[in-house]
Amino acid sequence: MISDTELEAAHNGLADTDEEFGRASAYVKMSTFRTKKIKSEAFLKASGTVAEREAMAYASLEFSDYLEKLKDATYTMLILEAKRESWQREIDIWRTLSANRRR
Repeated sequence: MISDTELEAAHNGLADTDEEFGRASAYVKMSTFRTKKIKSEAFLKASGTVAEREAMAYASLEFSDYLEKLKDATYTMLILEAKRESWQREIDIWRTLSANRRR
């Protein structure tokens, strides 16, 4: 049985992580657009053949820094997503048990 304290903790966990999860999710979802923008800016600054410019764009400091931030945001998002699913599962179990008791 899920105690009231556990239920409250699950509810508060969901409520407390809404904004953080939303920000991390948005950061990850926008990554395809952001990586293209960073790559194109670096591509335009580079010189040489198309292949050389593309390689320099991917090797740029801005691109590397962004990938590191994206990795951290993805990690944060996946952990929060797993925690939120666990909290939601606890709430769903409590609802089921409560409904069964009322019968």
